Amino acid sequence: MAIVSTRLFGLCLASALLASAGTAMAQGVKVVRFLHNETDPPSMAFFNKAIADFERLNPNIKIEMESVSTDGRLQKVTASMNAKTMPEVFKILAEERMQFARKGYLVPLDNMVASIGANDYLDDLIVKVDGKIYDVPYTINNFSVLFYRDDLLKAANLTPPKNWNELKAAAQALNKGDVNGFVLPAGQNRATSLYLASLVWSAGGTFFDKDLKVTFNSPATVAALAFMKDMAAVSPKGIAAYSYGDMINVYLTGKVALDLYAPRLVATGYDTVPAVATQTKAVVMPVGPSGHAVKFISPNSFAIASPAVGAKNTAEAQKFLEFIVSGERLRDLSLTVFPHMIPPLKSVQAMVIDAAKDKLGGGSNPAELGKVSFDLSNSMSFEDEAGASWVDGKLVKAGLDNPYIGAIVARHIPAQVVQRVLINGEAPAAAAAWGAQEMQKIVDDLKRSAR
Repeated sequence: MAIVSTRLFGLCLASALLASAGTAMAQGVKVVRFLHNETDPPSMAFFNKAIADFERLNPNIKIEMESVSTDGRLQKVTASMNAKTMPEVFKILAEERMQFARKGYLVPLDNMVASIGANDYLDDLIVKVDGKIYDVPYTINNFSVLFYRDDLLKAANLTPPKNWNELKAAAQALNKGDVNGFVLPAGQNRATSLYLASLVWSAGGTFFDKDLKVTFNSPATVAALAFMKDMAAVSPKGIAAYSYGDMINVYLTGKVALDLYAPRLVATGYDTVPAVATQTKAVVMPVGPSGHAVKFISPNSFAIASPAVGAKNTAEAQKFLEFIVSGERLRDLSLTVFPHMIPPLKSVQAMVIDAAKDKLGGGSNPAELGKVSFDLSNSMSFEDEAGASWVDGKLVKAGLDNPYIGAIVARHIPAQVVQRVLINGEAPAAAAAWGAQEMQKIVDDLKRSAR
């Protein structure tokens, strides 16, 4: 009996030790929450694989991923910050950087950028706030590529438009039967705001000057709004609710001839509607009244939230973030939606172009579409447009990071201006004046709160 009892005690002791070890291992695992809005199936497949690879190499770190829609991202981030439940790694836009950093919501990433190689990033992509780096770009999106149905243009004996007048004439000529000549977004969203911004810049204006004074109420804004009104007349009737995805989905029905948008359009087309995609070609954005075309580019970045908004395992988060935004992982992410996701690293751009030979049906399409899509010359985004000017035919930015533009875009002021013209029938000059007044109110409020 004594022997049986001793054996039983030994088994119980071993079980207790194993349970204790299991608990210790579980306690040793650090959870990193990861929030992004790259919800298309190829990108989700990439992230699932990258997470599995990372967790295999780092068994003490578990990644919990959550994806949200592009239009719902900011609402999710704002609610999480207010509730102090922020995911450690999250998608951030350039116009949000300064506000979040100065409030203490972000962790500095200078060491990580140095590890990746600061000189490998394209010019102007690494932006500091008060001397520190708070976000790391993982892709650049070019929202100013003119896609066109080559078969429809040839049937009408038209060539790809090179300026606004030619674009308007081509859209009107192709707007017949069940085909719309053009499509543009006019919903109350960021897509509409960035669309207007690019047109204002191409007409020779900016939202702010080099002294960060509101300059939105200008002849350039009026010209851009008048142009959008003309183009809305040859666009689908539902544009008042259109956002990012609609610019793709409507074109891929085969009932739109011209679409000024991002390369995700053609990437999605080859995956879902190759009959339309194979008839699609692309050229650079037509020039505006200024004689220039200014592209809207959107550098998409990841940041690491600070403990001030509920983030916990920030060191582990930085390890994971560096893993997915550099080297072969960044190449693979860029290839998921080629040529939409432009790599911010020069070394990875070369890898992507080389690896994209079999994309988009092969042949010359990857090279042709990639060349137009990757052309980031004369381009801006919301946060760096203030005070931009033209010098010897080249766009020159003032080097400012606008602390006011994030709130203006978040409240959809530019998009509301578009809606006042396209939906309410307001005169472009009156809408531009209203928009400038609303922007100034936000600037004044932010200045008062900073005192």
